[in-house]
Parts: sequence; structure tokens; C-alpha cells
Amino acid sequence: MKTKWIIRETDADLSLMSQVLGISPVTANVMANRDLRTKKTALSFLNPSLESAHDGMTIKGMHEALELISYAIEHKEKIMIYGDYDVDGIMATTILLKSLKTLGANVDFYIPHRIEEGYGLNLDAIRQLHKDGAEVLLTVDNGISAIEEIAVAKELGMKVIVLDHHDPGFTETENGREDILPDADVVIDPKQEDCPYPFKELCAGGLAYKLAVSISSHQSDELLALAAIATICDIVSLRDENRIIVKEGLERLNSHKLINLGLGSLITARGYLDKPIDAFAIGFILGPCLNATGRLGSASASVELLIAEDPKDRFRLAEELCRLNDERKKITADCAARALSNLTEHLDKVLVLADTQAHESVAGIVAGRIKEATGRPTIFITQGDNAMKGSGRSIEGYNLFESLFKHRYLFIRFGGHPMAAGLTLSEENIPLLREALNAECNLTEEDFSASLHIDRELSPSEINLKLSEELARLAPYGKGNREPLFVSRSLYVENCRVMNEKNTLIFSFSSAGGRHKGIAFGLNEDYAQACTAAGVKPIGGYGMDVVYAMETNVYNGVASVQMRVRDFKIVP
Repeated sequence: MKTKWIIRETDADLSLMSQVLGISPVTANVMANRDLRTKKTALSFLNPSLESAHDGMTIKGMHEALELISYAIEHKEKIMIYGDYDVDGIMATTILLKSLKTLGANVDFYIPHRIEEGYGLNLDAIRQLHKDGAEVLLTVDNGISAIEEIAVAKELGMKVIVLDHHDPGFTETENGREDILPDADVVIDPKQEDCPYPFKELCAGGLAYKLAVSISSHQSDELLALAAIATICDIVSLRDENRIIVKEGLERLNSHKLINLGLGSLITARGYLDKPIDAFAIGFILGPCLNATGRLGSASASVELLIAEDPKDRFRLAEELCRLNDERKKITADCAARALSNLTEHLDKVLVLADTQAHESVAGIVAGRIKEATGRPTIFITQGDNAMKGSGRSIEGYNLFESLFKHRYLFIRFGGHPMAAGLTLSEENIPLLREALNAECNLTEEDFSASLHIDRELSPSEINLKLSEELARLAPYGKGNREPLFVSRSLYVENCRVMNEKNTLIFSFSSAGGRHKGIAFGLNEDYAQACTAAGVKPIGGYGMDVVYAMETNVYNGVASVQMRVRDFKIVP
């Protein structure tokens, strides 16, 4: 797909913002593009701190949950944490397990097997946990849609606390939208219609951290770091309280890499003990290893790593996570390549694809890759033991959860949120789902076009180390706070080194504003085709318009600004 360059326009008074906030007009422009225009919101964004976090006790159900948990601890009732197999669920489980054990609780955890049991609560597990003596069932990162399963848990005499961040089911009434909630003793989910908590986008790890802090009445650097990992890996909006959790959590993790000894073993195994750990390292290096256990084995192994006391166990588990992730990468690449090769020229607005050969554990990743390649919402369905299982990934402007919820009669089970969902259904319902979603979809071809949203056009003289370091204050980047992108025109490419073995391009740019270094990852094929089309040599000697992120590169102790190229146009 040809990428559109969209340069944002703003009517904000950038000179005034720059003066009031003590930042450059360029940084003010970036912040205005993210609707950070008032002094209060802008300063809060620039200086996130735990002191400005919201009061967790205002979350609906928090008081009741504390009372129930306190009673269980005092009377030695067995608390069973029922988690989920992704990084968010793993971290939320670990946070509550550690905090409750510190308080002397009789507590254990259970995470369902992705392949054998699927997502969320299941009746066989509930009955077995009851037989094993569980008296309090605490669900984390699941439970909000487990109406039948929680009803059975209650019939068996268990107390049930649901801690979830997914959208509840709902029904439309004459008085408006009404949530469909399980009959638990307590439901903690800020997305309930009547929950007064001002921030609705906490992931399960963030919610678990708020509950842990409320229980113990003090902050924990270790648990905050785990919540930061969950927040990054679950791809929730990095604004408001999520930004605070990630910023503060990463600071603590970088100041003490062994803040959690199991995590420290994984950091060591991945070669990051002496490297800064940022959102990229979490999202693409460490997170996938933690996730791989749930995809190709049991996610319990990741929790065991994070609570392990024996150094030998920690080393063994960390190595196993790395091995599983390598295996997962190969399976994913094979499945994605097969799926993309089978796409036809004329694509549906919503892609509903089935592949009985694909490993069901990587359905979500494959759906994401197809979505990125086509620009279309994608549901990728695989063959389960007794039914078809799938995962969906959406695009901005298409609420996947609500679209699927309208046709919930087609599913054996499903859950999710606007940008992602998981589902189980019978094979004969797949074409019915495809037809229903596409019949109702109002997306246009314009919605499917790949685009880069550029914050500002910069002259070469504005590309400097001071600006790069100032822009770094806006990190971490992710959903809701994309990395700032700029465009500069007619830079002269003095030289380009093509490193095919690493799929990397190294540029030396020059202009009247001086010389600049550039680097591009994954653009080698596009670059070769562009050079051929323009009739220029790949080694350089031509002009180029460049879209890039600005970053600080440190080599041999010397810092310099570097342009990380995202797209380009050759100007012969």
C-alpha cells in the first residue's frame, strides 16, 4: 500500500505554549497535536508522578473487595487467583499473588491452558478448584462476561471477585445502555457504566496494582514495575494514569534491574542487563518471551519465574521462555506468510479468515500482521479441539467488540474490547459471521489506506541534539501517544550504506543546515525499488524527502542526534 503523508495542522498559540511551559515551539506543536493544550494537562503530561494518580478507592467495588479479602485473610480462607495467559494476565496474577502473600493470605493461582481450555473461566476448572478447597475466587483479566461460570461458582458456595478491564456485555433499554454483569460478590471494572473512576483505560495489571496498593496502603516499586510491563504489552492508551504507571515503573526497573529476581533472570538471558529498558524492549524483547509460555505451553511458567526463589529455577525458566519465543516466532512467520499468500485481489472490508493448519496460539499475532498489511480489521480463525477459535485485531474507527457483540448468538464464547477480541464458534458459523460483519460495515477505502501522521515540517537547521533530548520527555510512546514524526524536504543523500544482512539502511544527509545521520529498518526492498524507478544509484548522490523520528544516539560516550527514517521519497 502506498503510504499517505498527513501533516497535522494546529491553531494553538505555539509561542505562548512554548513560553508558559518552557519548551521549544516544535515540542509545543507536538503536544498541541495530542490535545495537550491547557497548562494543567501539559504539565501533568511532562511531569507524570504517582502523587497525581487517581484514588483507587473511588473505583466501583474497591471497598467491597477489600472487605471480602481482609475477611478471607483473617479467617484463612483459601483465595484462588484465576488469571489469563497473556502478559497482562500474567502480571496481574503475579501482582496480586505477591501482595496477598505478603499479607499472610492463604492464596494460590490458576491460569487456564490456552489450547486445552481457552480464554477465561471454564466450568471444569471451577469445579476442580472448588474440590481443591478454593473459597474465594478472584478473577483477573477475565470474568466480566463469564455469566454462567460465575453462577456455578456461586452455587458451589464460593465468593467471587471479578477484576477485569474488558468491556461488559450490554443491552439497550429505554433509559439507555445497561451493562450485563455476572452475579459476582464484587465486580471491579472501570468500564461499567456507573463506575465513577475518572480513567477507564487501565489494563488488568494496572487494576491489580491499584488493588494491591489499596490492600497494603503503600506503594511497591516491584509491583509498579510489573504493572508497567502489563500496561505496555496490553497496548492500552499511554495517557493519564497509564502514562504515570509506565513512566514511573520503567524508572524503577532501570534503576534496579533485579527489582524482581525472576524478571532479572529474563533480562540477563536476553542481554539487557546493561542496556536501558524502554517501551520497545518491553514490547518486543521481554514481553514476547513472557507471552510465549501461554502460546506454546502453560503461562503458569511465567508466573513461576516471577515468584521463583531458587536461582537455578529462575535461570532454567528464563532459558525456557527464550526458547519458546524462538519457536513461536517461526510458527508465526509461517502462518502469516501462508495467510497473506492466500489473500485475493478483492478484499472484504472486514477480513474473516480461517486456516485449519495454523497453530491457534498465534492467531492474534497473525491477525495483527494481516491487519497491518491490508489496513483492514481482521479475524483469524484456527482449528481448536472441539470448535474453531479465533482472534481479531481492528483499526481506528471500527469497534470490533461492539460489532461482534451484535452477533453474539454465533459464538460459543467471546470477549474483548474495541481493538481486539477472542472468540470460539462452530465452523458453519464462519461464513455467517463474515457476511454479517461486512453487511453492516461502513468503512471506506480511505479508512484502509496506510498513513503517517506527521507533526511538523522541519528545516534541516532545526534537527539538533537539544530538540531530540527535549522530545524524549514525551516518551514512552504507544497507543494514545504516538512517537512524534517530522518531515524534512530535499535533503541531499551523500552516502547510503545498504546492510542487507540486517535489513538496515545507513544514510549520510547534508543540507545548508549541516550534516545528519539517518537509519532505516525494514525498508531495504522499498529503497531498492525506489532507486530503480528514479534512475539513481543506491549509494547516494540525489535528493530525498524524509519522514523520521528524532532520537539521541550515544556512541563511545558521545551523544548525537539521529534521524530514524520511517518513509521517504527520492527527488532526483
